[in-house]
Amino acid sequence: MKKTLLFLFFIISTLFADLNYQSVYAEYKAKKYKQALHGFTTLFEQQKDLDAAYILGYMYEHGEGCDVDTKKAMYYYKEASRGFYFQRKADPTRDAKKEQKHIFSSVNDLNDSETYNTVKQYAQSLYNIKAYKANYFLPVSYRYGGEYTPIGTHDIRSIEIEFQVSIRYDFATNFLNMREIYSFAYTQRSFWQAYGDSAYFRESNYNPEFFATFPLKYKHVKAFRFALAHQSNGRGGIDERSWNYAAGSLFFQTGLLFTEVKLWHRFKDSVDYNPELIDYMGHGHVEFIFPYKKHLMKLLLRSNFSGKNAVEFSYSYPFFGSKDLFFYLKTFNGYGESLIDFDNKIDKVGFGFSISR
Repeated sequence: MKKTLLFLFFIISTLFADLNYQSVYAEYKAKKYKQALHGFTTLFEQQKDLDAAYILGYMYEHGEGCDVDTKKAMYYYKEASRGFYFQRKADPTRDAKKEQKHIFSSVNDLNDSETYNTVKQYAQSLYNIKAYKANYFLPVSYRYGGEYTPIGTHDIRSIEIEFQVSIRYDFATNFLNMREIYSFAYTQRSFWQAYGDSAYFRESNYNPEFFATFPLKYKHVKAFRFALAHQSNGRGGIDERSWNYAAGSLFFQTGLLFTEVKLWHRFKDSVDYNPELIDYMGHGHVEFIFPYKKHLMKLLLRSNFSGKNAVEFSYSYPFFGSKDLFFYLKTFNGYGESLIDFDNKIDKVGFGFSISR
């Protein structure tokens, strides 16, 4: 049985295997220059790999695996430089990073390269943190249908502040030679009764995840993602809401329409505070993403196919031409808006700002 599984894994890995920078660079380091020259050329022509373009410039400049050719060297150097420039130009944090570098440049000489790198990471926050889901702040989130779960003797208002923080850290790639990316992510959504007599947090949901994303090279199927995750509201006793699950997603593209089909399986807990959660959350969702010029619209649909449904819609648009601040509108209708109210039907609309889409 083990041999059969290993054989199947080898076949699947072979089907997904693709030319990648790491394998070609390994040939280059082994001084297999002709093979590396061919590999880097293919990477640049087919995938516009900018690292490959830079090394091609170096190889043609120094005659590694080829005759010295200054014109080709300059061509590949320029392509690499231009590509990196436009990547950086599109980075909304570009100006802030320039100022971080300016502040760091004022640090006195440290006389040690390792100490220098540590201080540089500290001063410039060079830790590869990215946005994951939308990061938004809605100063007005209005519930016009349904009822929230009571929190002690607190007064519950229909208008509250809602915000979400969602970040991702990509920590490894290509273990299986399938161009996959391994990531940790953390998402927190909070509901703040800021307009009441006692400005308390009605509910916060915490969602750490580990996942691996595999690119696919089909016409309409673009990627597969496998995830292990936990979600809870951090409470204890009868108000505890939590679950652990595995999830798989397929990502599609049809013209301007992008689609995620996500299915999940809940693991059985030693202490199950809410065994009926899946009865309301179902076993998956479908999310449609439609970008048009500067507009971005998302529609998420979830159903357990027995009347417990949910529909979430969001729209964002650059705020007065800003590159990193967006007007954000979100509506929700159905079950599962938050863990504490997963079994309550809630109808809400909110608007405010987001810093990632």
